[in-house]
Amino acid sequence: MADPRWSVGINFDSKCNARCAHCCVSSSPDATANLDDDLVDKILEELLQEPNVREIGLTGGEPLIRRARTMSIIGKITASGRIASCVTNGFWGVTPRAADRVLRDFEHAGLRELTLSYDDFHSPYIGSERIRNILNASHDRKIKVVLNMCVSRSRDSRALLAELGESVHGIQVTQFPVVPAGEARSLPDHDFHRRPITEGMLHCPGNQVIYHNDGNIYPCCSPPIFDTAMTLGRADGRTFRQAVESFERNALLGIVQREGFGWFIDAIRRVAPEAPAACVTEVVSACELCSIIFRDEASVASIRPQVDAYWAAVRAG
Repeated sequence: MADPRWSVGINFDSKCNARCAHCCVSSSPDATANLDDDLVDKILEELLQEPNVREIGLTGGEPLIRRARTMSIIGKITASGRIASCVTNGFWGVTPRAADRVLRDFEHAGLRELTLSYDDFHSPYIGSERIRNILNASHDRKIKVVLNMCVSRSRDSRALLAELGESVHGIQVTQFPVVPAGEARSLPDHDFHRRPITEGMLHCPGNQVIYHNDGNIYPCCSPPIFDTAMTLGRADGRTFRQAVESFERNALLGIVQREGFGWFIDAIRRVAPEAPAACVTEVVSACELCSIIFRDEASVASIRPQVDAYWAAVRAG
């Protein structure tokens, strides 16, 4: 494999105890998409045999709905010498004691980093005192805790930060704009923080192999990719090595890495000037731009001759 240090994500279940309006993976209490336990065990066993896999992250849905299962998986990851990370909404921080107990379990399992997803979208379902309990308890634990807050024009989470008060001192807080993926596609268009496309938005910010609860393997952890057909195959039909080989052989992904999204926009404009990718001028991020391009399968198919010519020139050169 070309990249000696892969980070892999397992989004094993879509079930969540919250129903957030912005949820980019459409998780909810009645969501049913999942990777069954036997398949997850098989994926995990395979990943732990790959020397090039350095980190495995767990997400959902809400992984701690199945707390014992999640802790068991984390323990297997860390026992193999890999880094384990986890994303949670923090519903379990009911009291200071409960918050510390779960953090202690994470610590004993060897978890390296815990991301709390909490913002104005989560707050109707998870009280801020629970997050405060977790943040306060984390100061006595070795786990790095990160607070991720998704924001829109109407929901900036500033009041929540004030409620959390001194508990956020020393905590990495990341605010990022909501993207139109999953449930967030139903948000008012004016609520998205779109801005003119810049040079930086024309380049993919990174890759991570994701085993998603819809049964597909994706080449990226950014939720807009889940709305496209850009997959590396089915989770129950391909090994990790085969998925990575598909990544490395994929002509479209190769051009993304070598040239960026501008190449596709220019190519599509020449053959389909009315296509969404040909007309877009403002986006939330590079990830939204990527999804605009690759959701339009007809336009991508129309530039196949240019894609083939590009790789013929690369091989000839």
